[in-house]
Amino acid sequence: MKISNVEAKYILNLKNRQVVVEESRNEKGEKIYSFYVLTSAKLSNGEDWNEDLSNAKTIEKREDLPENLRKILRNVLSSL
Repeated sequence: MKISNVEAKYILNLKNRQVVVEESRNEKGEKIYSFYVLTSAKLSNGEDWNEDLSNAKTIEKREDLPENLRKILRNVLSSL
């Protein structure tokens, strides 16, 4: 599966962690949601790497998410 386009990126604060949600489409046009916890990494040359989230929308409450994404998030969190 190949991601062809990232349509939206959200940062959601949950339980003292920042969860990043990406809304993407694959080469067939199917919508895909990716959930991951924001982390940094130490590179082999000693530099710190952090993901560029300048284009991400920060969400303070789950209610601020789009309805379809809120339902998916509810299902993901209930399965953890």
